[in-house]
Amino acid sequence: MKKIDVVELYITKRIELLERENGEYKIHKKEISELKDVLDVINKTRTVRCAKTLTKINGFDVDKLIKQTTSYL
Repeated sequence: MKKIDVVELYITKRIELLERENGEYKIHKKEISELKDVLDVINKTRTVRCAKTLTKINGFDVDKLIKQTTSYL
């Protein structure tokens, strides 16, 4: 698997876990929102990817974002 696929899988599973724990109190609402934003960036990188490596999309440094996300693993 590619790194970005692993990150996307982790984020998806993390969102599912937080939504199950969330219940009616919405205690993880902010974290879920941030993780969904990361998934949006990942999806944009897939559609915009062209030559070798994409470094920036909409002002986000993709490499830095991936490193921050994987640090949660």
